[in-house]
Parts: sequence; C-alpha cells; structure tokens
Amino acid sequence: MLQPDDRTPIPKTPLWLGTGGLVPLVVIASATWALPGAYTPTLLFYLTSYAAVMVTFVGAVHWGVSLTHPNMAEQDQSVFMTWSVVPALVGWVSLLLPVKTGLLLLIASFVIQYAADRQLAQRFRMPSWYLRLRTGLTSVAVLCLAFALIHLARG
Repeated sequence: MLQPDDRTPIPKTPLWLGTGGLVPLVVIASATWALPGAYTPTLLFYLTSYAAVMVTFVGAVHWGVSLTHPNMAEQDQSVFMTWSVVPALVGWVSLLLPVKTGLLLLIASFVIQYAADRQLAQRFRMPSWYLRLRTGLTSVAVLCLAFALIHLARG
C-alpha cells in the first residue's frame, strides 16, 4: 500500500539509472533551442523516438508487478497487464502523427502513466520510494517534451 510519509531513500541503482535515462531527453530538448533550425526536424524525431521508448518502459512496470505480486487476483492481473501494453501502442502511434501532435500525445501518456502508477501503488505493495522516483522522472520528461513543443510552436 502507498505510504506517502515514508522517506526511505531511493536506492542508488534505480536513482542513477532513472536519472541517466533522462539525459537524452534533456540534451535533445536543449539542442532544439541551441542548434540552428535546420537540425530541428531530426532532433524532434530523436526526441519523440526516445520518449516513445521511455513511455513503453514505464508501462511495462505494470506487467512486471502483475507477474510477481503474490496477492494480485487474476482479474487485477488482467487489468494491469492489459494496461501495460497501452503506453507502447500510444508511443508507437505518437511516431506516426505530425510532430506537434505526437509530442502532445507523449506528454499526456507520461502524465496518465504516472496516474496509473499511483493507482497500482495504492492497491499493491511497491517500494515506498518508487512513486517519489517516478514523480521526479516524469516531471523532467514532461518538461523536456513541453520545452521542445514550445520551441516548435514558436517557429
């Protein structure tokens, strides 16, 4: 169950891996502003592609918890496993859309996936630090995508 007052430190490995996973988003989103406009389409393709992979990864957490949680009923397993594939499909669709629409869809996907993670953590025991880690990672990912979207809207 979710225990919001628990301040157990985030273990080093997930903290470093999660933070490291944000580096491409931060670098590419920043590059859209720093480099000449001729690079923007390529950078936006790189950004949306990487974000689609990232949102797929966070969706897969639901599959993993469904497989391993000892107290999860079969109906709950079905719901969470089904949900776990939605971010992959949405990420893929985001790559088929015009870039502005794709960026908006990815932003929405990260936010909705975070809400789904909160539901999962409220119903089933997860590490107490997990949602704090996801809050930070999701915030940075969404800001990077929004940063690139703002740059695109300016042009």
